[in-house]
Amino acid sequence: MKAIFVLNLKSSIKDMYLLFWSILMPFAAIIALRIFLPNYAGNYVEGIIAVSVFFYSFMTTAFIALSQRKRGVYNLLHATPMPLWKYIVSISSAWAIVAIILSYIVLLFSIVINQLNFSFNVLLLMTPIILIASLSFVFLSFFISSLVKNEGHLSMTANVLMIPMLLCSDAFFTMEKAPNLIQMISLVNPFEWFLNGIKAAFLNNFSTWGESLLLLLGCLALTLIISLKTFKYSDQ
Repeated sequence: MKAIFVLNLKSSIKDMYLLFWSILMPFAAIIALRIFLPNYAGNYVEGIIAVSVFFYSFMTTAFIALSQRKRGVYNLLHATPMPLWKYIVSISSAWAIVAIILSYIVLLFSIVINQLNFSFNVLLLMTPIILIASLSFVFLSFFISSLVKNEGHLSMTANVLMIPMLLCSDAFFTMEKAPNLIQMISLVNPFEWFLNGIKAAFLNNFSTWGESLLLLLGCLALTLIISLKTFKYSDQ
């Protein structure tokens, strides 16, 4: 497990999807908000961090998982004594560590650009939330990548799931005045739980933080089971 973890950690850092979607795009959003909405730029830090982590741990990893399956990487598991769950946990853990590093990078950039006050307690509370949420999204990406056979289908399928999760959250728009149906969806939206956990970390709100952590742990268990049950070794 350790060897697989280290190899995937090294390869993930070099991924171009990661560079664009989870670093360059959040940086551009932070700069644009600072220029055009300087009085409100600091209010969107949590949302930008959450979106950055979400794009990497779900979208980017789904493409990686599909690519590895198409190259026959997963077929090699049949020739090893490693159980499937160990392989999925090892590779997912590596991707989750990358997601945590990404969140630190985006947070640091936002602090510098927006000149925000920062407490080290934020990192202590934010890290477990990001770890559990990113693992959940990675497990979900295994499930999505198992449903499709090419990158075009994956992009459409992932967007069908991602866009409602983003829109039915407080990342950029408040849910207070949203239609009742949208508010109900947000209550069962894992991305909203993730976002609330990050916001609670910034505010030192332990009640909301603990609630988000428990909900994400439940999501983690569910998505792990789904990823194991639907895992495809090949397209055949």
